[in-house]
Amino acid sequence: DMGEAIDGLRSSTMFAQLDDHNMRRVASRMERVEYKKGDILMHQGDPQRSMYIVTRGSVKRVRYEAGRQHSTESLGAAGSRNTIGALHLLYNQPTYATARCSTDVVAYRLNSDDLDELFENSQSISKQVVYALSLEIKRQSSLLRTPLLDQRPLSIPIVPTSIAAATESFYRSALNSWLNYRLTGQSAAMFPNMHIQLPTRIFYINGFKIARQVLDTRIEPADYDNPGAVSLVKACIPGLLMTPVSSMLEACNAGHSNPEPLATRWMRGIGPRTLREVIFGIGINQLSDYCEERVPATDPLQKAFFGSLSAGIACGYLSHVPHNLSTLKLLQPSKSYAQHASELVTASYHRVPSTVPGSMRWAAATFLTFAAPVGLMVRTTQIAGSFCIINGVITAMQSAADRANAKT
Repeated sequence: DMGEAIDGLRSSTMFAQLDDHNMRRVASRMERVEYKKGDILMHQGDPQRSMYIVTRGSVKRVRYEAGRQHSTESLGAAGSRNTIGALHLLYNQPTYATARCSTDVVAYRLNSDDLDELFENSQSISKQVVYALSLEIKRQSSLLRTPLLDQRPLSIPIVPTSIAAATESFYRSALNSWLNYRLTGQSAAMFPNMHIQLPTRIFYINGFKIARQVLDTRIEPADYDNPGAVSLVKACIPGLLMTPVSSMLEACNAGHSNPEPLATRWMRGIGPRTLREVIFGIGINQLSDYCEERVPATDPLQKAFFGSLSAGIACGYLSHVPHNLSTLKLLQPSKSYAQHASELVTASYHRVPSTVPGSMRWAAATFLTFAAPVGLMVRTTQIAGSFCIINGVITAMQSAADRANAKT
């Protein structure tokens, strides 16, 4: 169907500027092809022999780079999601990414020999294609922009992760003690029970990384009817699995206020703590990678630092209220969550100007309690620092190992 082929070409970045005559000339050289869900149109690294204009269905492109899988968009993602393989077709260059059909697909295929002949026989086609691509260059800065929940993990050995977790455990313990002091006014040791905290923290951080890798190999969201929901559940599972471990770590810091046995104490505040751990897990895994991918730098350490810093600030803010409630419940288990929340609101009254009327003052105090909670800067500093230390140490060790391997 030439009409369908022409419609596809009009939304293609490479051919969008062709006049009607040239559009028909190109469309006449294209072949209509059909594929089933799961079929592969092209493999990354193979010589590019054909380009495709997808007119029905959808195709996902996946690129492996530096040991990590990235989901990528087609050329001209802002306006032509249907064009695959156009640029690499010109000189039969290696295919940029593997293209797999997410659904049944109807496409129009143009071979490299036909494209070469069109360029050689028509100066106007060549000029119009160059003009279209020059417009696209102005619009596009990068194609590698993986959505948050589509981030794929890097295979990380246990040793770098363990060293990173051990380093971070002292930082975290000190700031936890400081934050607990800000909440309750009771001072505590900065590094209590490190014989328990250190190995538990190492297990905890490895748990997040390993759980993510295992889930990535076992669950493919595209195989399900609602891939977005499956991706979200998959991202949440590491936090759910690590909540008991985190509860034990928190309980180690609470002995000065809660005299209950450790076996009982660790269960206090587990509800809001679970939410906090889910936020932490998505932050240190998917969100850190998401932010790192968008850092305009080439040095891996710079990308890891600024990506982790951005993710840590976001997660520190979002997880702070659940953290406060879980901590208060752990330190003062006799009070209900409602009582703790009410006391936090009452404690925020002094932050509201006395000139504000009574009912509005209560509303303002409630807003401050949840939008700008006590200890927010400490908590945000803790999470951002933890992300930077963990991901930074892992990246530094991996980069050193890669350089050593390159020399050999």
